[in-house]
Amino acid sequence: RAGTSSMSSEESLRAAFAAADQSHVFAHWDACSAEERASLLAQLSRIDLASVKSVFSRSMADHASGSSTKGAIEPVRADDDASNPEMAEAWKEAGLRAAANGELAVVLLAGGQGTRLGSSKPKGMYDIGLPSGRTLFRLQCERLARLQRDAARHSTGKEASPITIPLYVMTSPFTHAETEAYFESNGYFGLDAKAVTFFQQGDLPCFSEAGAILMKSRSEVATAPDGNGGVYKALHASGCVADMKRRGVKHVYAYCVDNAAVKVGDPVFVGFCVSKACDAGAKVIQKAYPTEPVGVFTRRDGKVHVVEYSEMPESLATARLEEPKKAGETGDPGGGALKFDAANIVLHYYSISFLESCCDPEGPVQRQLAYHVARKKIPVVSDDGKQTVTPITPNGVKLEAFIFDVYEYAGDSVAFLNGVRAEDFAPVKNAEGAGKDSPCTARRLLSDLHRSWIEKNGGEVVGDGLIEIAPAVSYAGGGLEFAKGRRFAAGESVEEDVWVEARRVPAKSAEKRRETEREEIRGDEDGAKRAKTK
Repeated sequence: RAGTSSMSSEESLRAAFAAADQSHVFAHWDACSAEERASLLAQLSRIDLASVKSVFSRSMADHASGSSTKGAIEPVRADDDASNPEMAEAWKEAGLRAAANGELAVVLLAGGQGTRLGSSKPKGMYDIGLPSGRTLFRLQCERLARLQRDAARHSTGKEASPITIPLYVMTSPFTHAETEAYFESNGYFGLDAKAVTFFQQGDLPCFSEAGAILMKSRSEVATAPDGNGGVYKALHASGCVADMKRRGVKHVYAYCVDNAAVKVGDPVFVGFCVSKACDAGAKVIQKAYPTEPVGVFTRRDGKVHVVEYSEMPESLATARLEEPKKAGETGDPGGGALKFDAANIVLHYYSISFLESCCDPEGPVQRQLAYHVARKKIPVVSDDGKQTVTPITPNGVKLEAFIFDVYEYAGDSVAFLNGVRAEDFAPVKNAEGAGKDSPCTARRLLSDLHRSWIEKNGGEVVGDGLIEIAPAVSYAGGGLEFAKGRRFAAGESVEEDVWVEARRVPAKSAEKRRETEREEIRGDEDGAKRAKTK
């Protein structure tokens, strides 16, 4: 029976790929072992030929015509500031209410490995060097756990009724098993295991310029991840969107794992989007300097687009508004604020109805979206089928979508909130010592932020080393009234009900202690001398 089934599968796949002008995928079939044949058939059966051919055709046509980059771009200005004293508390209340009512879900993009950080493990497992040794996953999940507690307290005035905010973690074939095991071995970092779902990012075949699917070996199709914009297809295919609807979710917050400062489920931002009744939202920050390598939100023909820094002409990147900068706006001294200044840091919001439309394989987004084209040197099978060879020049096309590509389908229903760089963005992209966007800069940003929280509450940090406040102690600087009048030792982490307090030492006592230390040193030296004379 197995042999008959295998033969039937082979015949149907041969017919399907021949009809799609892709019969060459079977070119080395006769040389394949039984195991190789089974592997190839399994891989081919997972390829939706009609879909990938359509994606390739429209993406190549869009790239050739440049239609997605044609037309003048206009700047996007944020609708409001997260620090708005008149609205921030109301937005926070609305966000906590949504969480307390079971209407909020969080999507975490965590498919990458820490390759640039010198690690082959999932990036979320990276320890950025805080006093506690917390990894990115632990930091973020503990923040979500604290948000659940805050939402429960908001709902009932106490923490008697637990609140669950479901977390959907997008992994990749390279990180999936290790990520699942890491969460399980760490008790899901205080989250309900039943509310944590792992799903895998998809991939796409690599193509020749003419549209032929490339073969990596005689029994394997050359593939590449479909980009973080593949999250929409993956959410649908994995059943995550259906699960959200079953749970009664109305609002979805999404972010990337490599931001150490992210306020997971950010109630102020979510509440802002709820108040706007928008389909999509983005929390943005102002660029640190005109040519900072970040993409910026823009509008082209009335539709929202993100223009990557590599695609932005310097004349536009440095262009300024005529009016002078407002208080707190960044940019070089003098002149107006930067014209294109809404930096995308992947802090996103979706209404559940809009997210569902983005994920629907029969909907306009998945049927019309043009993927980004990258011409690469792709390892392919040799003509004799015996080995894989890597060309010295680009020989094929990789297609990928970005998470922000769907914003153009939201029309005018996109809201933008200005965040604060020091509070919202601590990227961990480059290796230790790289100088920027590294573990070193991220932990310093977090330490400076946490130090400011203590000082705002009347406390003091003694010493110049790092200071850390555990997410269980404070989500975003609140609940630190106990810090008033206390002195916290640098180099430590303030955990729940546990911290190292620096003691005050009277001047005379300090001098006496130093004299005692000098005497001990002299005593050691005298002892060493006596030992030498013996």
